[in-house]
Amino acid sequence: MESYKLSRYSIQVSGTVQRVGYRHIVQNIARKLNITGCIANLEGYDVHIIAEGRVNDLEAFIKAIRIVEYPVEVEEISTVEEEYSGNFSYFKVNRGSPDEELAERFDTAIAIFSRMEKKQDIALEKHDKSISLQEETLELQKETLKLQKETITLQKETLKLQKETMNLQEETLTEVKGMRTDLDNHLNKEISEMRIELKEIRTALINYGIMTGVRS
Repeated sequence: MESYKLSRYSIQVSGTVQRVGYRHIVQNIARKLNITGCIANLEGYDVHIIAEGRVNDLEAFIKAIRIVEYPVEVEEISTVEEEYSGNFSYFKVNRGSPDEELAERFDTAIAIFSRMEKKQDIALEKHDKSISLQEETLELQKETLKLQKETITLQKETLKLQKETMNLQEETLTEVKGMRTDLDNHLNKEISEMRIELKEIRTALINYGIMTGVRS
């Protein structure tokens, strides 16, 4: 079917579509999509729509009127294509008796207020969740700051330990150097004493004739 061809659909909509403002919603959708025709309540719970316009606009119209948003709940849409008539200059709402229309207006107002209240409840719930999330984020930030402080403290202790280790290494090195010096002095002293003793023994052996003098 050509998208710009003019056509006519007879549409029956079932579900929660009466006394909830559905007809006025459909009228606004039709106006925006350049659809002409009419909508009326049927006996029982359904509504009937005659829609005329371009095929692509009619297809968009059918998708748009499939509303499932409290208090409206479209359950089923039956569509029958008919021959285009061009009898409508705009899209109108066919109303019932004054009493029926007054009752529907009251019901529509109640439904709208109920929807507003539901949206407020959803908004409050989202606000509460947002506050809860902010509190959790703040608590996480506090824990992060605490962890950062502990990390800084640990770094300071590590630096202190490194300094103490370096001091200990320097002290150990100094002690080792001191011990080496003491050992060298002790060995030199021992060697000197041994040389003196050897010299005295050699002299004594020469004096007793046991050993002849040898030029040292």
